[in-house]
Amino acid sequence: MNYRYEASNRQGRIFKGTIAAANRQEAARKIKRQGLWITALLQEEGQKESGAGRWHPGQLFAGRKVDDTQIALFCRQLAVLLSAGIPVHEGLKALLAGGRKDAYAHLINGLYQQVLQGKSLAAAMEASHNFSPRIVRLVAAGEQAGTLEAVFSRLADFLAQTVKAREQLKSVLLYPAILGLTALGMLIFMALFILPAFASMLQNLQVELPWPTRVLLSLTDFLQIYGMETLAVGSVLALGILLLARQPLVVYRYHQFVLQLPLAGSLARHSGWALILGTMAMILEQGLPLHEAIRMAAPVAGNRYLERELLQVQAKVEQGSGLMTAMIRCPVFPVILAEMLEAGEEAGRLEEMLAKAAAFCQVQAENESARLQALAEPAAIFIVGGLVFFLVLAVIMPLLNTMDAITL
Repeated sequence: MNYRYEASNRQGRIFKGTIAAANRQEAARKIKRQGLWITALLQEEGQKESGAGRWHPGQLFAGRKVDDTQIALFCRQLAVLLSAGIPVHEGLKALLAGGRKDAYAHLINGLYQQVLQGKSLAAAMEASHNFSPRIVRLVAAGEQAGTLEAVFSRLADFLAQTVKAREQLKSVLLYPAILGLTALGMLIFMALFILPAFASMLQNLQVELPWPTRVLLSLTDFLQIYGMETLAVGSVLALGILLLARQPLVVYRYHQFVLQLPLAGSLARHSGWALILGTMAMILEQGLPLHEAIRMAAPVAGNRYLERELLQVQAKVEQGSGLMTAMIRCPVFPVILAEMLEAGEEAGRLEEMLAKAAAFCQVQAENESARLQALAEPAAIFIVGGLVFFLVLAVIMPLLNTMDAITL
């Protein structure tokens, strides 16, 4: 039977044609032997493929998840193998050579089987549900441009930095989290068992309760009376928020809002632009036109607002506008990079300047991440301190009032 395929070589040149094979797996192997990356492989209409060639992705990936550290390890290992000139399917096969039986090996095996069946690596990664949409889109852009090894190298650096920042933040927040949970547990215990006894005693002595105690007791009474109703309303609100979070307009507005935040917004902007500009640089190095580079790089940041803005930039570039002229109109584009891009356009070294701009954004993102980590610990301690202070007022003040009332 015949299969129609579309593939590209390392220089980004696109090849289309038809190949005869017994099944998709054999067709994919024949194409890969030619040193091509498969982007599409479809069976010609009117033919039925044998059962041995059929593939159901869910059979391999169901119930198997790997953590971000292993995803970063996968990207680093595959980047090294691809840089040595090893094709994707051979690289995946090499990663299976260790004989591991854990979830990571299960993931690699699933990717390997799907690539052998003719799927692109990005499609196989998406079917596994282990990779974020940002990673899948970046890999898809790398496959189209023939820059997979550079993409995986950049992804490995980005994910390693992300994992490192998250682990550092966990370490910073560990002590405040333990202190806060302890204080919250004490607050609940006091509100349910200790304060009601003191409240009835103070009422018998005709002593007015302090306002922190009144607030805590009122909240306890409310939850005891309307606890189930409160839980039901909270569940409905949570479900409504989850449904709204899937609406394209809501996601777009949320992504726009995140970019406008004082500290986290700056981190999101610089992280997004580092991925976008770096991807554009890699694509331009393969000889693809600028508007195609913008189109491929638009979704890699995983931000719908940035993606829409970049598609508008692409439309302006296709109409003859310069990149800097189109970019500068984007509200969230770092203005400091405008002169760098303009100099790159005028000198005919745009891809080099884009790479330097991406490196600048990456440094800025790392600085913003370190700054947020430095602020996280005192902010958490301040919040926990406020909770402990409220607990002290709610418990100690009734004790003092009780002692005063008894002595009088």
